[in-house]
Amino acid sequence: MTETFSFDWAISPETPDTFFAEYFEKKPMLIKRGQPGYFSDLLSYDDIDRVVSTMGLHVPEINVTRADGNITPTDFAYETGQVDPVRVNQLHADGATVILSGLHERLPALARYCRAMEAAMSARVQTNIYMTPPGNQGFNPHYDGHDVLVLQVAGTKEWRIYGTPVELPLPDQAFERGMDVGEEVQRFVLEPGDAVYIPRGMAHDAVATDETSLHITTGLMFRTWADALAEAVIAKAHREPAMRRALPPGYANYGADLDAYDATFAEVVAMVGDAHVGKLLSGFREEFLTARVPRVEGQMAQLAKLDGLTMDSRVGAHPHIVFGIHDVPDEDQVCLAAQGAEIILPAHAKDAMEYCITTGDFRLGDMGGDLDDAGKMVLVKRFVREGLMRVL
Repeated sequence: MTETFSFDWAISPETPDTFFAEYFEKKPMLIKRGQPGYFSDLLSYDDIDRVVSTMGLHVPEINVTRADGNITPTDFAYETGQVDPVRVNQLHADGATVILSGLHERLPALARYCRAMEAAMSARVQTNIYMTPPGNQGFNPHYDGHDVLVLQVAGTKEWRIYGTPVELPLPDQAFERGMDVGEEVQRFVLEPGDAVYIPRGMAHDAVATDETSLHITTGLMFRTWADALAEAVIAKAHREPAMRRALPPGYANYGADLDAYDATFAEVVAMVGDAHVGKLLSGFREEFLTARVPRVEGQMAQLAKLDGLTMDSRVGAHPHIVFGIHDVPDEDQVCLAAQGAEIILPAHAKDAMEYCITTGDFRLGDMGGDLDDAGKMVLVKRFVREGLMRVL
């Protein structure tokens, strides 16, 4: 049973170092494994059947499409937006692709996978699930506005890679119908257990072969340097009145010399030049940390184990916790930020906090840091209650 679904696991036998050095934001990375059951613990047809048939999904949690684009929600959902599972399955049997969005919010295995990917990428991660009947495709050639890592769970699908109409597009540079996607440059078949990374902006399409295809498209929603620059402008404008001055009255009038303001604009742009990138990225990091709400499968059972804890109990951090620890100004305290919460503890607990949040399996009494046994017990119980640690 795969428990952590790490990024290393997802791209094995390739390595993260190779991925980031040679492929990330540059070119596709194809992984052929010859291990059909590699992703079987992550998703199955039984999972899809249960979700579609029993969970009362609404549009757009589920969508149904064909490359000809002639399916609308009225074909498979009620006026309330709730999906009719019978009609969904009928359309699928007739050749339509079923798309499940955000299933990582419902299935614990997919949630663990996304959390592991987020820890590796420092970016929000989402999943879209595609189930395509034999010989059919859901979309014509297009590009995505975010990087994707495709995991082939079952069946087979032929992928075709084209050109890059927009290199690393921003969110407002979405693919538009009629765009020239260029010539086909690569073609391959994903079999169960295979994977492929495709950078945003690179056009592609895929067709199921002679059996139904089930794959997971992992969306990697990165922040960009453009985001950092925009944040720098706003931060600087809060401090510099010159950046808050109005544009010249009458600049929009016919005949106004718009080039006359080059020098003024250059002065404003220069004000951003001394922005402190560390502060900007720190702000993004805090936003990222607070947005990662807890995923604590089995938490009720964990709380029930706390009364039986001893110094010989084995405990450990939940995998792939992304966290920050900083000193509290003017106080002899430290703050741990993780999973949307902040925990304030005495400064002398800092080393023990870091040990607990980074160590996956240890004897409670062997905790690193300077706490006595009573302090160790208090810290572990607090972290278990907060969903940061678990009793093993």
